[in-house]
Amino acid sequence: MNRDRVWFGICLVLFAAVVLAATSIAAVISFQGGANPSAIVVIRFFGGVFVLFALLLVSRASAGLSMHDRIIAFAIGAAQAIQSFALYSSLERISVGLTMIIFYVFPLIVGVLASAIGQERLTGRLVTALIIAFLGLVLVFNVTGPGPDLAGALFAGLAAIGWTIVVVFGTQLASGGDARAVTLHIQLSALILFSLSLVVTGEVRFPVSRDGWLALALIPFLYGAAMAAFFTATQIIGSVRTSLMMNFEAVSAIILGYLVLGQTLTPLQLTGAAIVIAALFVARRRSD
Repeated sequence: MNRDRVWFGICLVLFAAVVLAATSIAAVISFQGGANPSAIVVIRFFGGVFVLFALLLVSRASAGLSMHDRIIAFAIGAAQAIQSFALYSSLERISVGLTMIIFYVFPLIVGVLASAIGQERLTGRLVTALIIAFLGLVLVFNVTGPGPDLAGALFAGLAAIGWTIVVVFGTQLASGGDARAVTLHIQLSALILFSLSLVVTGEVRFPVSRDGWLALALIPFLYGAAMAAFFTATQIIGSVRTSLMMNFEAVSAIILGYLVLGQTLTPLQLTGAAIVIAALFVARRRSD
């Protein structure tokens, strides 16, 4: 594979990781302003659809898919809607750190599933990088305290499985065409399905503060750009390596949390961040 193209794919996924971390920070500010998770998810999916459609419109690319691919995209969108609901349900029940540690098992699951269906070959170096990155995350989130709520832990595990389905089968679907068009259909399906679920629950609460609204307004653009970059990266460097490098989202989140929210950084967290970055270099070497 062309080295410049590999580096382009790596830059794309690191961009996606940083932007998704910024999305999480914006969500926290929106929560502080009075929003609830349902409002964040709806706006996030709506933003994904809007930004991706705009990108396709500006580049004059086709957003069309065959009926077969639309059905697959709809199923993947359902998995993403479930993943989002499960992730926020977990955050309501257990700590952010524990939720993220359970959720970030997904790169390991992606590696196993992608290897099982013949999408990618799982090498010893890549398995080593996945394990190193996960151990680094344990230090990054520095989870302490009493045992977790079982439902919260199960929701986090469900979110990891849901995102695995999105990554592996979304990558497979995008391999035959424009990743932006595929991502658009996935996001649109997730938006429709999640919105229908809200008709039943009726639980949507928007911010009441100016800062909360400003943060909420940023989320659609951040999330849409991140998803476009993410699925384009999977086409270039593969779903397993892309998922591994998304661990950089956790590192970015603690740095942005420190810079924007004034959250503290401990030496243990900085050590964990360094371990995660080291794991990314281990994975990158296989790409060269």
